[in-house]
Amino acid sequence: MEYQNIIVSTKDFVTTITLNRPPMNSVNLGIREEFFNAVNEIEKSKETRAVIITGAGEKGFSAGMDVSDIANITKGPNGNEIMNAISRSTKPYIAAINGHALGGGCETAIACHFRIMTDNPKAFIGLPEVNLGITPGWGGIQRLPRLLGKSKALDMILFSKRLSSVEALAIGLVDKVVPAADLMKEATAFAQALAKRPPLCVAAVLEGISVGMDKGFDEGLRVDQEWSKKLGASKDAVEGITAFLQKREPNFIGE
Repeated sequence: MEYQNIIVSTKDFVTTITLNRPPMNSVNLGIREEFFNAVNEIEKSKETRAVIITGAGEKGFSAGMDVSDIANITKGPNGNEIMNAISRSTKPYIAAINGHALGGGCETAIACHFRIMTDNPKAFIGLPEVNLGITPGWGGIQRLPRLLGKSKALDMILFSKRLSSVEALAIGLVDKVVPAADLMKEATAFAQALAKRPPLCVAAVLEGISVGMDKGFDEGLRVDQEWSKKLGASKDAVEGITAFLQKREPNFIGE
C-alpha cells in the first residue's frame, strides 16, 4: 500500500515505520488511518520479525494528537486501537525516539516493547496533558505505572513532567540513550538481533506477557501452556535442537 503520512520500509526482516509529518509528526486522521493499517499488515507479514517506529526529521518523534485536526477526532481508528495493536503485537516493537515524544507521542513510545532515545538535550518525553485540563487518552495512564511503578507515574502525569533522555533513562522510561547520529543504527542493530531469534518463540513470549499483564497470572499461564504445545511440534524446535547437536547456528523460519 502507498502511504502519504507515514513511510514504511522492510529490510532483513526489520520493518521501519516513520511518522512523516515533520517537524513534530503530530497525529492527524491520515496518520491514524495509515498507522493502524500498517501495524495490522505487519502483524500478518512473514517478512517482518521486528519493527522500529521513529519520526521524520530531528525535532520530533511525535507531539501526539494534532489539535488542528480536532474536527476529525471521532473519525477513523482511535489512538487506543493503534496503541493496543502495538503493545499486543507478536512482533517486537522498538521506539527510536529521535526528538520530542509528548502526549500521544509518549504513549506511542511506551506502547512499544523497547525504547531507545537520542541524547539530544532539546528532546523531551512526557505526558503533559493535565496542563491543558485533559488526561492522557491513548493508554498512558495504564501503561506508565506498569513501566515505572505507581508513584513515579503519578508524579509524571499529575505534574505534566517532561523528562530529558538522561532523566528518562534513570527512571527506566527508556532502555538506552545514544548519540543522535547513531540512533537508527543502534535501533536497527537491536531489531536485527531480535529478528534472528526464533519467531514463534518471540511471539509466544510477547503474547504470554501481554495477556498475563492485561488479564492476570492464570490467564497468562494458560497462553504459555498453549504455546508450549505448539512450539514442541514446530519445525523451529527441530531446527534448534539439531543445530545445537551439530554445533552450528540455527536457521529459524517461523514454522
